[in-house]
Amino acid sequence: MSTLALIGMTIFLVLMLFMSITSGTKQSISAYADKWRWLLLVALWSQILILPQMITITASCWQFLCFIGIGMIIFCGGASIFETSDMTFHMVCAVFAFLLLSAWLIVINPYMLLPLIICACIGRENWILRLETGLIISVYTALLLAII
Repeated sequence: MSTLALIGMTIFLVLMLFMSITSGTKQSISAYADKWRWLLLVALWSQILILPQMITITASCWQFLCFIGIGMIIFCGGASIFETSDMTFHMVCAVFAFLLLSAWLIVINPYMLLPLIICACIGRENWILRLETGLIISVYTALLLAII
């Protein structure tokens, strides 16, 4: 299970690095869909691979948080491949993913919210991207600490 998590994290980070190098910094992760629609889909769907490790380290009464949270990320990825002016579904899924995964971090280890808080407080521009980045760092750190 830890191997799957490491593969999922590596795929996501490598693809996001490639997209950010070729497209520059955007206002959010979903903004990379303008140029890299299918690559973003693969990056977001790769997060399915971290789910078994998340479920393993979570008490059974709280496993729904990581399951539904990753499910919302999958829906965000699916919504990003459609060119629509109405991004309501995508935004609702993103907010629920953020809330559920933040709650999962509180259950697992509340100190893991520190990277999220720091990223939120850094500046005023690209606020959504900083929140997304902080959450990714927090979740990945919690998973890596559980693997080690």
